[in-house]
Amino acid sequence: MHPRDIVVRAIYLIIAIVIILFGFSIFKKVQRRAAIVSQLRALTSESSYFHQFYAEDARKTLIKSIGLLSEAKQLGLDPDETLDRALDLQKGMLDEKDPKEDAHPKTLLILDSLHDNFVNAMKLGYETDFHTVSEMKSGELPPIPSGPQAGRRAVIATVIDPALSPGLEKVVANLTIRPPTEAGTERNDVETAAAKQLAGRLASAGVIERGVSDRITEALSAPKSEP
Repeated sequence: MHPRDIVVRAIYLIIAIVIILFGFSIFKKVQRRAAIVSQLRALTSESSYFHQFYAEDARKTLIKSIGLLSEAKQLGLDPDETLDRALDLQKGMLDEKDPKEDAHPKTLLILDSLHDNFVNAMKLGYETDFHTVSEMKSGELPPIPSGPQAGRRAVIATVIDPALSPGLEKVVANLTIRPPTEAGTERNDVETAAAKQLAGRLASAGVIERGVSDRITEALSAPKSEP
């Protein structure tokens, strides 16, 4: 065989190997994206998101979900698109109406809860690196890697104080990722407004009764006692 033919065949072989490896890499990425969506579906089921037995399990559900969204972003999939897929809110090519318009209030609560918490995590300085994603997927928040709170751990707080409605600490939609705070920090007006709005949405979704929502709103509207 002529040496030139050997070189040409070697080049073709190298090209074929590169194509195969590239195709395998794409396949693995697509496969992992599908697995992330499947795992998010399980974490955002009604039982998992609204009816946990223990507060710690609700906390871990939120962190694991944020970890999966971070991994999706790492793989080049937009977190909002990932949520739409997991919650079956994707708009088809021929659809004129946005599926969100007819979505159940519980579904929209999950969507907004995870979107806002993912954004909060990124604002705090968390990144979509391997260490952060791995620790979050195990249900734990790693130390914040950068920013004003670098080295400290974010906290999972409740939007509505469970003292106003026992059991809400086990509802993932009532949890939020916040910067590390000192003990005894008072709720500000923005947080109070968010709590009132969430109470109304939880009632509309059937998670709590309307009377409970009214009681929470009334308690939050009570004037603060003077020191």
